[in-house]
Amino acid sequence: MRTVQAGFRQGTASATAADLLERVGPTLRVDIGLKSNGAPGAPPDLLLKKVHALIDTGAGGECIDDELARSLGLPVSEEGWISGIGGRHRAVIYLARVYVPSLDRLLFQRFTGVKLSEGEQSHRVILGRSFLRRYRLTYDGLTGQVEIIED
Repeated sequence: MRTVQAGFRQGTASATAADLLERVGPTLRVDIGLKSNGAPGAPPDLLLKKVHALIDTGAGGECIDDELARSLGLPVSEEGWISGIGGRHRAVIYLARVYVPSLDRLLFQRFTGVKLSEGEQSHRVILGRSFLRRYRLTYDGLTGQVEIIED
């Protein structure tokens, strides 16, 4: 059984761990790219490393910052309709590899392009319920700790 921390173990001089979790949200670091430079059998070696990914139980699927996807030259898979806080609108769907080193999990799939950086969000990837389906998530708002448990 593997347990990964996605919250905050300790606070700072100006904020408790619980404050940080409320402000930032549960976060994992991921690597992003299209092609891996890693050797066969080794973890993928993707272009962009240690990108903040938000664990979002309100998101049905996975998303990537549209600006980041374009800067990495990720191929467009299709365009489609999505619904969210801004209502229903068209979005570009990108094909990408996203590797979660702490879980040793590689996602090679479609990611919906969303305007995270344009909305001044600190995260560049959103991992939703389809990602979480393989895990147990414990969220402790009192302590600021979040655990992702893989049985």
